[in-house]
Amino acid sequence: MDLENLVIREINFFNEEKNDDEEILRAPKRYIRDNQNPFEFFNEQEFKKRFRFSKDSVIFGILPLVEEGLAKINNRGLPISPILQLLICLRFYATASFQLVMGDVIKISQSSISRIIFRVSCLLASNINIYIKMPTSDEARSENKRLFKELGRGPGGIGLPSIDGAIDCTHIRLTYTNFQNINEIYRNRKGYFSLNVQVIVGPRTEILNIVPEWPGSEHDSRIFQNSRIYIQYRQRQLDGILVGDGGYPSLPFLLTPINNPVNDEEIKFV
Repeated sequence: MDLENLVIREINFFNEEKNDDEEILRAPKRYIRDNQNPFEFFNEQEFKKRFRFSKDSVIFGILPLVEEGLAKINNRGLPISPILQLLICLRFYATASFQLVMGDVIKISQSSISRIIFRVSCLLASNINIYIKMPTSDEARSENKRLFKELGRGPGGIGLPSIDGAIDCTHIRLTYTNFQNINEIYRNRKGYFSLNVQVIVGPRTEILNIVPEWPGSEHDSRIFQNSRIYIQYRQRQLDGILVGDGGYPSLPFLLTPINNPVNDEEIKFV
C-alpha cells in the first residue's frame, strides 16, 4: 500500500471515530416552551384576576375570533399555540408589563411577545365594526333604556328614562411617540403624551361606540361634537339620550350634571 492511500485510510478512520463520539455526546433535544397550562394551573378566580376574563369567555368567546389567524400549518420552529398567544395578549392588556407576561404565562423572548401582542391586537381590532355598535333593533334599544332606568333608580326616585348610554373620555398613555415636530398636540393637561379616547358604554358596561384617534390635548366636548355619533343624534337617527359629566355641554340628547342644584329634584338628579 503506498503512502497516499495509507494517509487517506487513517483520515477516514479518524473521522468515523469523531462522528461516533459526537453521536454519543449529543444532548437530547429540549422543548423549552413546555410550561404549565394556565387553564389547569389557575382556578377560576385566579385566572380572572390575571386575564380579566373567565375561562369560558376566553375559550368560547374570544378565541374563535383569532384562532384561525394565529394557527400555523405545521409544527416547524415549535410554534406557540393560538390559545397561549391570546393569553399573552390578554395578560399584557391587564398589566401592561412584558416581564409579568413572561413570568406568569410562558417563558419566551420579549421580542416574540411584542410580535404576538401586535398580531393578536390586529385580529381583535378587525372585528370592531361587528361587536362595537349602538343597538339597532327596537327590542335591544328598549332593553338598554329599561336597564339604565333601573340603574338610575335611587331611594324614592324614578330613574332616568330613554337613556341609550353613558359617555366619557379616557387618556391612553403613549409610551413611545414618533410624531417629531407635531408631538406636542399629544401632550395632555397632566403633562404626558396620550390619546384621548371617547367611549360610550351600555348598562352592562359593554362598549357601544368608540372614537380612538384624537390626541391628548383635545377636550372631551370637541371630540364629541366632531364625532359621527353626535351627527346621528343631531339628525335624530338615534332617538335616545346620553349621560355625561361636566366636561360636556348640555344638549337635548345629552344630559350633564346641574352645577348648582337648589331643590330636592335637582340634588337627586346630580
